[in-house]
Amino acid sequence: MSTLITAEGCQARRRRLWDALNPRPDLILIAQPQHLSYLSNYYASPYVFRTANAQAVLILGADGSSTLVADSMVRGFAEEAFVDDIVAPTWYDGRHSAPIRGELLATSLLDALHKKPGVRLGVESSGVSAGVLDRLREQRGTLELVAVDAALHQLKRSKDPDELEILRRSLQASDAGYAAALKHVHPGMTELDACLLVHRAAAEAAGQPVLIYGDFVSGPRTGDKGGPPSQRVIERGDLVLLDYSVILRGYRGDVCNTFVCGAKPSAEQRRLHAACLEALTAGERMLRPGQHAREVDRAVRSSFDAQHLTANFTSHSGHGLGLGHPDPPYFVPESSDVLVAGDVVALEPGLYFPGKFGMRFEHNFVVTSGGPERLSNHQLELAQSGI
Repeated sequence: MSTLITAEGCQARRRRLWDALNPRPDLILIAQPQHLSYLSNYYASPYVFRTANAQAVLILGADGSSTLVADSMVRGFAEEAFVDDIVAPTWYDGRHSAPIRGELLATSLLDALHKKPGVRLGVESSGVSAGVLDRLREQRGTLELVAVDAALHQLKRSKDPDELEILRRSLQASDAGYAAALKHVHPGMTELDACLLVHRAAAEAAGQPVLIYGDFVSGPRTGDKGGPPSQRVIERGDLVLLDYSVILRGYRGDVCNTFVCGAKPSAEQRRLHAACLEALTAGERMLRPGQHAREVDRAVRSSFDAQHLTANFTSHSGHGLGLGHPDPPYFVPESSDVLVAGDVVALEPGLYFPGKFGMRFEHNFVVTSGGPERLSNHQLELAQSGI
C-alpha cells in the first residue's frame, strides 16, 4: 500500500500551523509520533525490532525548511518523510555496543539546532524533554518558548483529502472484518477466535499487517458495554458486540455492530436494534458545521427518550476521530465543542442491560458544508448471513 499521506498535505498542514501561532516562533520542534505523521509522514512501523524505543524530532524553520532527526536504525522510515534533510546518527551498527538511544538523539538534535538561528522556539510541551531545552538555553543564552499543543489540537480537527483517504482505507478494512464476522462467527468459538478472524480479514483487505484494538464481547459481557476478547465460548443465541479500530500509519476509524450468533433475533432484540438505528439517524441529521456537539448528543438521547429507553443509554453519543481516539468533538451533554467542516466523527448509540445483554451500532462521518458524508459501510445487522 502507498503511504497515502501526501507531500502537499504535509506542506498545507505546516503552513496552517505557522499561521496559527502568535507570536510566530523562529523554529518549531515536533516530537509526538502522531504529529510527526501529521506534519511529515514519518511513521515508524511497530512491526520491526528497529523501532522499539525509537524517537524522532522534526525541526521546522520559519523559512519553510524541514529537518528530521532520527537514528540510523529507522533511516528507512525517515526516507519516506517529506522533509528537506535527514539527520541519522549511527546508533547500533551490529559490531559495537550501542550508546543510550535517547541521549544520542538529544545530542544529534542539539547539533542540528546549533546551525539554525533563533531564540523563539515553538515546542510541544508533552514532546520535547526538559533536558534538551535546558541544554538549548545553555547554547543560546536566551530562549523564548511558544507552546504549539493547543494549535495542533485544533488544526487536526479539519481533515485534509489525504487524511480522509487513509481513513477510508482504514474503514474499508474494518468493513471486511465485519463481513467475515457476520458470515463465519459461530457457536463454540471463543471471543478471541472471533477477534482473530476479524483481524485476519481486515489485514487481508488492507494488504498489510494492521494494528487492531477494541471491544470483542459476547453474551452477558455485552451488557457491560465492552472489553478485550476473552476465552469465553460464544453460545447459540448470544449477542456478539464488536467495536474496533484498524490503525493505518497512526490513523484509525472506529465502528461497531452487534449481532445474534447462530440464531434469529427475537422480536425484543429487533425492537431495541431499531431504536438504536433511529437514535443514530437523529444524531446524523445534526452533523453540520457550526452545530454544538451537545445538541447532537441531545438529539440522540431524545430519540431514546421517546421510546422510554433513556435509562439504558449509559454511554456517550460519539466523538471525533483521526490520529487519536477519542478526539474532539465530544458528543456528551455538557460538551463545549462546536463542529467544524472536516471533522471526522463517530456516532455510537447503544442500549445496555447489565448482567444480561447490550448492543451498540456505530458509523463514521465527515462533516461537510453540505451535510454529513458517511465513511463506513459495514452492515448494522442483527442477523448473521444465511440465518
